[in-house]
Amino acid sequence: MQNGPYIAERLLPELVATYCTHAGLGLQAFSDDWVLRITKGEVTRWVVGAKFDVNGAAAGEVAQDKVAAYAALSAAGIAAMSHFLVRSLPHELIHVQELHHELHNMAVVAKPLQGTAGRDVTKFHSADEALQMIRSSGEPAWALSPYHDLQAEYRLIMLDGTVLLAYEKTQATFRGELKLFNLSHGAVAVDLQPGTLLDELRAIAERVMRATALRLAAVDIVRLPDGTLVVLEVNDGISMEHYARQSAENKARAAKIYEAIIAAMFS
Repeated sequence: MQNGPYIAERLLPELVATYCTHAGLGLQAFSDDWVLRITKGEVTRWVVGAKFDVNGAAAGEVAQDKVAAYAALSAAGIAAMSHFLVRSLPHELIHVQELHHELHNMAVVAKPLQGTAGRDVTKFHSADEALQMIRSSGEPAWALSPYHDLQAEYRLIMLDGTVLLAYEKTQATFRGELKLFNLSHGAVAVDLQPGTLLDELRAIAERVMRATALRLAAVDIVRLPDGTLVVLEVNDGISMEHYARQSAENKARAAKIYEAIIAAMFS
């Protein structure tokens, strides 16, 4: 099975296996290492793809659903990128008037409601143009957001209120007119150093974790053209694959992060 982007020869199983051997934990791998069963005495925990057995099931569902995550953050008074639900199923109504009110006369970005790694994220010049694509797509649900020329994107990996890793996604690539900050598409991670920016980002990420009731998440925060910082997305899957491949130091750092997450699964 696989419920995420395909990556040949993933590093996660290797790093998890090394730690389990060192820590005396039992490990069984299934489905080409996509499903890992970790045991400590009589206790069993799972790693499936990039999902670790840390968060509650419902909180994880909120993180996976871009519209639900936006609703949760907005309700908590956290500045977040708007995401509006659109379904492509012919028997379900599309709330066109609502979309026209919220996204009037502006370019928009369409993305699968539960997509990851920049899958099928596309810029359109209007909501109507996006709706034409959505109606003919095979994807059952989409999220529409206003388009902004993002100036920067940052990721903070959070665990139980602690920042495990914080970096900026630099050297963005382009898909047409859309700037992509995904490491899987060629962007480069640069670790953030202690200072005012990291303090500001940490404060936002801590609020996000409280609002979503997540113990573990990757919080993506972007800087808009006017300098405002807003939350773009919250991810409950923690994939260090592309980050770890940038250098030996990054791989060692990724291993430490996976160790901390596995320890948290049994706490």
